[in-house]
Amino acid sequence: MKAATFLLTSILALLLSSCGFGPYSRSFKQATATFPHPAPNSEGPWVGTWKSNVNGHTGPLWCIVSPSPDQPTQFNFRYRAGWGKLQFGDYTHTVTTKPSPNGSLPLAGEMILPGGFGTYQVKGLLTRDSFTATYHSKADHGTMTLHRPAKP
Repeated sequence: MKAATFLLTSILALLLSSCGFGPYSRSFKQATATFPHPAPNSEGPWVGTWKSNVNGHTGPLWCIVSPSPDQPTQFNFRYRAGWGKLQFGDYTHTVTTKPSPNGSLPLAGEMILPGGFGTYQVKGLLTRDSFTATYHSKADHGTMTLHRPAKP
């Protein structure tokens, strides 16, 4: 129960610190509409789910991956997550990484969660067609599994 309360509180904190639903939805729709199929690399829009290994909770997850305009070795992972049918605002996690020659992108980083909820760590790999990762925070850990969205 403590983990569920922490997760809900963390998600609410992200919601309160976010930019809202409109800007993310517009950005995601634009990224999906302009994204080439097949994917040339691991950048661009992703859609899927997260799942807690602690309590089994799950929800939708969206992500837009883009290189940081001012740092060539950094990538911005702009997430929007939900719990059940609820969808929350977005947050950006900047990760230092370097694309492999085959277009895959290793993912390993951490960020401090807003509201003093601790540190969020993520590890995984993005290929041109799949995005799989694990996450760890103070009271939760689990998986993220994403794929390319359908072209509108």
